[in-house]
Amino acid sequence: MKTSTHMRNRRRFKSGVDPMQQKSAALTIVGFMMIVLFAMGSSFQSDPTAEKQESLRRQKARFTTSKYQDPGRRDYGNCVIEPAVVPEHRVQSTFTASYPGSGAKMTWKLIEAMTGLVTGDDFQLNGHENIVSIKTHYPSSEGRPLPGAESITRAMLLIRNPLYSIPSYFNFLYEYQNDLPGHSTRAPLDEWIKWRNANFDRQLEVWRRHAEYWMDNYREPNRIIVQYEKLVDDDLGPEVAQQIARFLDRSNGVTARHQREIPCIWHTIVKYKKSATTQRRLEEAAQEIQQQLAAEADPQSKRGGPKYIAPFTQEQQRHIMNTLTTMMERFKNEPVMRTLLAEYIDELARRAEGPPEDENTIVSQE
Repeated sequence: MKTSTHMRNRRRFKSGVDPMQQKSAALTIVGFMMIVLFAMGSSFQSDPTAEKQESLRRQKARFTTSKYQDPGRRDYGNCVIEPAVVPEHRVQSTFTASYPGSGAKMTWKLIEAMTGLVTGDDFQLNGHENIVSIKTHYPSSEGRPLPGAESITRAMLLIRNPLYSIPSYFNFLYEYQNDLPGHSTRAPLDEWIKWRNANFDRQLEVWRRHAEYWMDNYREPNRIIVQYEKLVDDDLGPEVAQQIARFLDRSNGVTARHQREIPCIWHTIVKYKKSATTQRRLEEAAQEIQQQLAAEADPQSKRGGPKYIAPFTQEQQRHIMNTLTTMMERFKNEPVMRTLLAEYIDELARRAEGPPEDENTIVSQE
């Protein structure tokens, strides 16, 4: 029979360490860990003001998105967006052209976020000449010819269905004429109808000429067509944004963010209302930037007042249909333009099947 002493010796042999030594070592480790934790806690609490200032410094003029998942469980990844800067080197500028009311400022902010470089417009260039993109409504009255434009060989045409871009432009004019903040107020229905009847023919012609000007004067691969409806679409928007980023990345001196970051950047700028997890603890300058993003991301999202789908008379609908059909024939060899025009024609045809819109428009109050 094995004695107890023999068993203890066997256990000592198997472990290689005497049980008393094991106990002593464990107590030593626990004591050391307590000392380390106490020291760490003291360092965290030693200067809370300095720590807060450092945290604010890191957050200054920057907001960070977490890993986005919308209610449909789409995963947009991670991204950090910082305010755009003036490049220290020369960059090749691109025109971002649109008829007013087509999401130009939203796209402006998206371009800045995807490239990290400042943009401007054809009136002021934001005080800079070396910019990644120049927003313009030329040849409409809201734009102007830019001196030296012939040296800018790349263009992005942002186009939106005239059924919605023309009313959106009118809302902008209504706010301006009534000294209201931008993107704050929807015009009353009767004001829209009055303006529409006085200006419809001319504005539809401006919409058409604007698209034709940029299609005729800029060709692939130095031109990209961006359909507004797809850019803001939950499913198609991230891919459209990636196409824009690739287009800009081919400009001299421009390096766009990595393709895997673009969906998150798109979600932050275009779908800001769904970005509930976006960090907004910013100092004044960054807060101002974020408020601007929110106001400009969707031209009508912040507008209060009567809510309605802007109506058109049957004669005006026929005029739009003729215009779209003529343009579709003209650009039959341009697949992207032809496709979006066909979509606009289909939507217009569906609306034309309904009762007269002026008499049947539903107005809701917010």
